[in-house]
Amino acid sequence: MYKTALKGNLVLQDTIINQGYVVVEGEKISGIFAPTDRLQEDGVKFIDYGDAFIAPGFVDLHLHGALGKDVMDGQEESVRTIAEHQANSGVTGFLGSTMSAPLDSVLEAIRLIKIAAEDPLPSEVMGVHIEGPFLNTKKKGAHTASFIRGMTEKDCERLIDATNGLNAILSLAPEVEDNMRWIPKLKAQGYVVAIGHTDATYGQAMKSFSKGVTHATHLYNAMSGFDHREPGVVGAVLDSENITAEIIADGVHVHPAALRLAVARKGPERICLVTDSMMATGVGDGVYAWGEEELEVQGNRATIRGSDILAGSVLTLNTAIKNIADWTGVTINQAINMASLNPARVLGVEERVGSIQIGKLANLVVLDQNFRVVDTISRGKSVLRKGSANDA
Repeated sequence: MYKTALKGNLVLQDTIINQGYVVVEGEKISGIFAPTDRLQEDGVKFIDYGDAFIAPGFVDLHLHGALGKDVMDGQEESVRTIAEHQANSGVTGFLGSTMSAPLDSVLEAIRLIKIAAEDPLPSEVMGVHIEGPFLNTKKKGAHTASFIRGMTEKDCERLIDATNGLNAILSLAPEVEDNMRWIPKLKAQGYVVAIGHTDATYGQAMKSFSKGVTHATHLYNAMSGFDHREPGVVGAVLDSENITAEIIADGVHVHPAALRLAVARKGPERICLVTDSMMATGVGDGVYAWGEEELEVQGNRATIRGSDILAGSVLTLNTAIKNIADWTGVTINQAINMASLNPARVLGVEERVGSIQIGKLANLVVLDQNFRVVDTISRGKSVLRKGSANDA
């Protein structure tokens, strides 16, 4: 089996090894070396990325689409197209995210995601993020209000059956109808239950945490805000040590000052960068059909046409990393952990992905000094150069 030594500035969990080597053997990482270490050269091919960063491949817990395709299209090819776009952004694994719709449509999207999860795609489909329809219409965002409703026992059972064997996050508003009741059952079946699109009070949010909610969907967005007399969901999330929070660091969804407050209160280890990207990501400015709505994209802002309602983002994770590093002062290690190790921990897959460690999958991204993607390596193979690392 060939070994390949990739040379560059290695971004490990807590440090950076300048001009170090990460050795890839087959699908896994077999060695990590400082430049002063003795590296046996027999049978090893070398790729020198100069002053670029070699980091763990990113994991996006929340994205809906890209390049004109959406997870809810009902087409296997759509998921493949999205995976190709993700690989170009340094993402080696992601959750396909659904939208509020009739449950049969959501279940069909889950079925296609499960099929895609078995395919050798350039960016691995690691599971599903079910975002709706069990939300609150007062905080619906771009979700269609007519589809939003409370969860029933039958809904709960159908979802558990559909996601069997698949990593799954489910976002819900715990204050709506009987939604709170089903949190322990979902958690017991392996779901990551997230609070999102919710108008819950601080007390209701804290109760949902005690029932099994462990994650917050796009912190600050589509949730009751902080007030000094009623801290709301934002206050509950910031006040709870055991709740992880995903955040959209595009400067549109969350002000840089709010990012700094979240990082200061939660700590960098409990924040996951996500894109919440939608079908117009990677396509450019314009007006696009999106279900029953039209989207308008101008620069880094995507809205329902004719309104100020944000409709996801056109963000990529490599840009989110640069933004949060620039705006909050976290280290490069911490910023990259927010897009790799932290989300891997949320899914419980940190033993195989999320950081550069011996024995883990060789899922890597190479970034230049401005965080532009130079190369993406999935299971030891370059998916941008259409070959293995050994082919360089």
